[in-house]
Formats: sequence, C-alpha cells, structure tokens
Amino acid sequence: MPTEIERQLEELLTERGVVAAGSGPTTILHFDAHQARLRIAAGEADQDHFTFRNPQRAATLQSTFPWSRGYVSVAIPYRTTLEDEAVVAGYAQQHSYRHLHATLAAAVSSLRASGLRATSLYDANQAFDKALARRAGIGLVGRHSLVMVPKVGARVVLGSIFTEEVLKVQIGRRFGVDPCRGCRRCVDACPTGAIRLPGVVVASRCIANILQQETWSFDDRREVGTRVYGCDSCIDACPIGWRRREPADLAPLVRWLREGDHELLAELGHWYIPRRDAFYVRRNVANALRNRGSLTYDERRALARLCTARDQRHRTEGLRSLLGVRWVRR
Repeated sequence: MPTEIERQLEELLTERGVVAAGSGPTTILHFDAHQARLRIAAGEADQDHFTFRNPQRAATLQSTFPWSRGYVSVAIPYRTTLEDEAVVAGYAQQHSYRHLHATLAAAVSSLRASGLRATSLYDANQAFDKALARRAGIGLVGRHSLVMVPKVGARVVLGSIFTEEVLKVQIGRRFGVDPCRGCRRCVDACPTGAIRLPGVVVASRCIANILQQETWSFDDRREVGTRVYGCDSCIDACPIGWRRREPADLAPLVRWLREGDHELLAELGHWYIPRRDAFYVRRNVANALRNRGSLTYDERRALARLCTARDQRHRTEGLRSLLGVRWVRR
C-alpha cells in the first residue's frame, strides 16, 4: 500500500497535469554513460553542452546528490502545431519548461513539508533525464531518440525529483510492446536525415541543434527552413499522440527584430541562446524570412533597420535577407 507521502505526491502531480510518473532507486547509469562516450567518439553528439559534456557526471547521480537514495521521474505534455514547418517548437512556444519548473518546485516543497529531503532537476547536464524516465518505466526511447509516453508520444518535457528515500510513485499507463516496431515515420520525416540509427540522432544534422549554434554553413541556413527555434518534425510524424496538435498563433517575427536586447531576452529567456546574445535570435528570424521567400511591408522595414545597426553582424544578416527575398504587399 502506498504511504501518505506517496499518495499526496501522486495527487499533486496529477492535479498539475503530469501525464506520466514513475520512480526508482538512485543508481549509477553505466549503460547510458557508455553509450554517450560511443556517440562522442563517433562524432554524433554535441559535446558543447548538456549531458555529453561530462557523461560520467550525468551518470553518477550520487556525486551530485550523495544523500539521495531514490528519484521520481515526471512527464508534462505540450501540444505541437498543425503547421508542417512551425516557426517555434511547441515546447518553447508554450513555455512548457516554466510549467515543469513550477510543478517540480511544488512537489519538492510538499515533500520537504512532510519531513523528507528532496530536490529536483530538469534539462540539466547533471543527469540523463531520458535514462531516468526509461528506468522509471514512464516511457520508451523511440527511434527519434526521444522518450515516448503512451497516448502522448514524445510531446513531453521531463524532470526528476531526487529524494532521500525510495518512493513508489506511478502515474499513467505503460507500453506493453515496443511502439516503434515496424515503424520509421520519424526517420522519413526528418528534414535533414539526422536520425541515422534507432535511438541515435546526429546532433550536427538536427535542426533544433543547428538553430542553437553560433556559426552556420550555407547548407545550415538553407536546411533550417523557416524555423526560428526548435523542430517538431519527427515528433509530429509519430502516430502516437497525433491528436495533440492544434493551430498556433503567429510568431511575432517583426517585433523580435525590432525589440532591444533586454526586452528580447526577457521574453525569450527560456530559450537556449548562445552566450545569451540577442543577435542569434534576430539572425534566426532574418534567415527564416529569407527562406520563406517573401516579405510583408513591416518585415521589410524591420530587416532594413538591421542593415543600419551598429553591429556588423546585424547589418550582414539584414542585407543577406533583403537580397534573398521578393517583396509582396500584404
């Protein structure tokens, strides 16, 4: 029978929209550290940030939380859009990590109020969040390398709660069979062919990763299309959770080009922006407009302002975009 603490935690997580949760003991993730090293050696991983920077640390949770004996992995859903090439990925547009942060904070506060030591992590390089979710049984890692949850698919953000005791928590259903068996829709849908092997994505070819890089090649500029941040192509191709799609509000591209650095970073601070430099947001926007192939009057004026900016990088991006599109009156 679940304890009162476990019941309270499950109720809190369910009320806050968690679609899947599971728990397990805090152990060393040897397999995942080994796989990460193999991918780094093969040149398939992005070594600049997240867990691939230091696989051993991400696998050895006791080094980060030596007092922790157990953890609870949670998944919060989000919706992607009906567009074939969304300008901003669903999780970023809906501030999903902000919701996840609030949920984890509430759970940790509840556990501490019950006298249990606890803390949380999400989207951090101190732990393999996908490995923890898989071990907790809340989902399986699909061909696109993302954790899939029953009925929702990969449209989830993941987080973990570390506790000084092993709790038994379970929310949501579990897969009875491998849902990827005989299916390769995500592989075929990837615009850049980044999914080379089941569960392995070549980071240098993934559009979501390319959009976060400081330097681009000519092919990079072309292949990201009209995207500004993130990519949902493989997620939307997966038949699990197809109903979790809806029309999206248009991204305010003109405003993002015109806003000052402080205002832009205040609005989009939840994005991963290289060196927290607002230039990279404007670069992505300008490139997306260029790849779209046409400009409205307001978009043309906003790009023209970049051409007169003090920063040489902005002037270059403005000219590159203006010279690569045609003007349409809308």
